[in-house]
Amino acid sequence: MGPLVCSFCQNIDDDSFEVIAAGDHVIVVADSHPINRGHMLVLPTRHAADFASMTQAEVIEMALVAQQVDRAIRSVFSSAIGGTNVLMSNGREADQGVPHAHLHVIPRQEGDGYEFREDFSRYPLRPLTVTERGALRTEIEACDPSAPRSN
Repeated sequence: MGPLVCSFCQNIDDDSFEVIAAGDHVIVVADSHPINRGHMLVLPTRHAADFASMTQAEVIEMALVAQQVDRAIRSVFSSAIGGTNVLMSNGREADQGVPHAHLHVIPRQEGDGYEFREDFSRYPLRPLTVTERGALRTEIEACDPSAPRSN
């Protein structure tokens, strides 16, 4: 069996995405299974399996383009939406459906049936230890944001 083909990369290569907007590193497409009208995806044109695999330039452009998309959604669908969710899942355990980094910009309206509320009291975790906080601080400070993590 050959290597797995990323469906997003395939759509980019085939020119089969209906690209709504494009930057130097990212494109904007309509979600093929939208939660609400106007549900958009912002994704890098280069294959990056997840957020940590993206370059600094891709992350910056993704964030700026997502803000533009959010504003456009609010303008075009102003009478139908009350807010937006901007979110990304990374990894199978986090419910990432396609192994290619992508940011959802989802218009929301009251009673739309999509629940993103969580009862965090169900997770009675203890706070991070001093050692854990220190290890995280060290890793964050040592991280070179301009270097992508290998997939």
